[in-house]
Amino acid sequence: MDRIIANLDKVKLKLDEAFFYLDEIEELVQDEGIDEDAGAKVGQASGRLSSELSALSTRVDELRQILEALKDRESDE
Repeated sequence: MDRIIANLDKVKLKLDEAFFYLDEIEELVQDEGIDEDAGAKVGQASGRLSSELSALSTRVDELRQILEALKDRESDE
């Protein structure tokens, strides 16, 4: 159980890193001044990716909480 929780913490860290890199990509796109159509496509892809990462991050947190509750329940018994 402890290994699973530790791995979920690592997943959460990786998701946070992905958000950071996504922000960097958006800044580079804006700084480089690519054409409007390409910029719009990158913006849409970034939005979708951000939504997916956010949903995954929420699921990881929920799973970690469930596992910690199960661990606490086991130690109480």
